[in-house]
Amino acid sequence: MNNWLKISRLRTIYYGWWIVLASMVVLGVGAGCYWLGFGVFFLPLATEFATSRTRLSFAVSIAQMEGGLLGPIDGYLVDRFGPRKMMFIGVGMMGLGFIWMSQVQSLFMFYVVYLAFISFGMSLGIRVPALVAPTNWFVKKRGIALGFATSGVGLGGILVPIIGWLVVTVEWRVTAALVGVLILFVCLPLAGVMRHRPEHYGMVPDGNIDLEEAHNDGGSESIPDSEMVLDEVEFSMREALMTPVFWFLSIVFGLRQLIIGAVGLHQVPFVVDIGISSQIAATVLGMTAITSIIGRLGFGWMGDRIPTRYVMALSIACAALGVLILAYSTEWWHLMFFVLTYGIGWGGGATTMSVVRADYFGRRAFGTISGLMDAVQMFGLVLGPVFAGWVYDTYESYYFAFMIFAASGLIAAIMMVFVRPPIKV
Repeated sequence: MNNWLKISRLRTIYYGWWIVLASMVVLGVGAGCYWLGFGVFFLPLATEFATSRTRLSFAVSIAQMEGGLLGPIDGYLVDRFGPRKMMFIGVGMMGLGFIWMSQVQSLFMFYVVYLAFISFGMSLGIRVPALVAPTNWFVKKRGIALGFATSGVGLGGILVPIIGWLVVTVEWRVTAALVGVLILFVCLPLAGVMRHRPEHYGMVPDGNIDLEEAHNDGGSESIPDSEMVLDEVEFSMREALMTPVFWFLSIVFGLRQLIIGAVGLHQVPFVVDIGISSQIAATVLGMTAITSIIGRLGFGWMGDRIPTRYVMALSIACAALGVLILAYSTEWWHLMFFVLTYGIGWGGGATTMSVVRADYFGRRAFGTISGLMDAVQMFGLVLGPVFAGWVYDTYESYYFAFMIFAASGLIAAIMMVFVRPPIKV
């Protein structure tokens, strides 16, 4: 009887929340192994292939450029075929890529594996579908839903010190292979949880009304004749591109990404440079990610209640303050203030950026519009890591780069306040 009650309660939970949970775990693994964890591989790779930080950073920048250029295609594929199919393909490529990376013997082959499998797989299989799916299943609760989903990135910070310990204990090649196995065994099963839109299964966003039972394996794409019309703005891809707001948002987000791209890659090397061990540096990076959960949930909650442009502006300002603190950090306790301000700002912006896009342009072509915006704003993710690496190789310090990033964040925050939602005519 008790088991029956438990099953009944599980069945009454709106399916969108299961998608949020799956997205959270998948984003956690992806972030812990790629966005955050790859910084732990940075110095060992530079030593292994006897290369400069600029050249190695260039690989990451090319990957960001690749993600930006392929973003519209990734978004279109997810909009067209659904997040589940794309996640199966992308996660498989990413996991196999890490396993292959453990065998590379040259910088050139590292570039090939990193760009063609790891980076592309991450974009196609995790970054796009894990954000598009929750966005499509929620409207009024979109902020908090995406807050929970993107909290996985913060939870992924738990993996960073573990990866750092493995790199020190069993060296980077074995660690890369283990990371690949982890991605395949955890993320591939969760891809089966993903579904495209609630209307395809007889439901509406937020789970307020159940029109008919979801049927078979969830693969049907038929939309009920009585599809509910929601009070939500809907822009097509072409309509969004015709609005000045699309381009202003792309610039704002790109200036923010200057900070995020550079700090994500160079935080561990910077902390090591000021005399802290690599394992502690990895722990600091993990704590930054965990702290970001406060921003992801808090700013997601605020985004459901106040205009999202103000929430986004505040998150960018926090990230800018964080990188300013990092520029002046010389002791371990200085990093506590950096972790708090930057972590909250980074996490809050990661959530709110998707909320802003959905609130401004709707769900109709969310994946494609997000991909196109990624293609424009990629200048930040491309230039940030390479510029920081060049500044370090030239001056043996990140100070000048971090000051530039702080200024770009301040400019972006001010601009964001004035970017209002577009009016569809």
